[in-house]
Amino acid sequence: MFAANALLVYGLGACPALRGERRGLLVSILALLTANLIASSLLWALRELLLAPFGLEALEPLVFALIIAPLVKYLGRAIATSGAPLLQKAGAAIDEAAVSCLVFGIALISARSNFGLLEALTASIGACVGYWAALVLLGAVRERLELSDLPESFRGAPAILVSAGLMAMAFMGIDAVFIGNLVG
Repeated sequence: MFAANALLVYGLGACPALRGERRGLLVSILALLTANLIASSLLWALRELLLAPFGLEALEPLVFALIIAPLVKYLGRAIATSGAPLLQKAGAAIDEAAVSCLVFGIALISARSNFGLLEALTASIGACVGYWAALVLLGAVRERLELSDLPESFRGAPAILVSAGLMAMAFMGIDAVFIGNLVG
C-alpha cells in the first residue's frame, strides 16, 4: 500500500493526480477497486488454468488486452445502463477504469508475483487504498502549493511531480522502518 504504491512507485494512474481531479473521487476509487478485483481474479484464473500449464506466461498482456479489458468494459457499460443514478455513475467510472493503466498494471504485477487468488485480490485492494491515499495527499499538497509563492516555471505539474517524488521517498522510508522493526 505504501512502499509499492501504484502511483508513487510505479507511476500508474498519474494522469488523474496531475490533473488534480477532485470531483467524484469516492465513486472513482470504488469503481477502480471493482475493476481491479475483476481484472486481477480473471487474469489469475486465465494464468493458472491456461497460460502457466503451457508455459505461455509471456502472453499475459495480450490476454489482458483481448479478453479481460473488454469484459470489464462490458460489465461497466451494463451497470451504467441500470436505472439508479449512483449505479450509472459507478458503471461509467468502471467503463473508464477498464482501460486504465492502473488496472492493467496492478493485474500484471500481481500475476507476475505468482500470487494466489486471495493474495492477488488483497494486493488489488491494497493498491486501490494506497492509490486513494496518494491522491488525497497530493490533493492536499496541491492546495498548499497553489497558495505558496513559487516561481512561475515551477507552478503546476513540476511542483506536483517533485512533491510526488518526495512522498515516494517518504513512503519507502516508512516501509524500511516497519520492515526493520519486523526483522530486527
